[in-house]
Amino acid sequence: MRYGTIKDGKLLLVPEGTPDAKPVVFGEIPEFDQETQAVYQIGPVEREDDIYVGVEIRYVELDEGEAEQLGEPELN
Repeated sequence: MRYGTIKDGKLLLVPEGTPDAKPVVFGEIPEFDQETQAVYQIGPVEREDDIYVGVEIRYVELDEGEAEQLGEPELN
């Protein structure tokens, strides 16, 4: 278990037993399409008993050259 505090809107991980520290709960990364989507951390959100750091899936924009390369194997 990781512990943390929030200072100026940012999560600071601290040792257990630090004053005002709460357990940090990280959201699970769901399945996603690695070719068209990316996963980003959001938060942190201070709740009553813990600090939650969630995740969000976003579509990535590919330029024309990158989109063409997705289906082609890389040759070395």
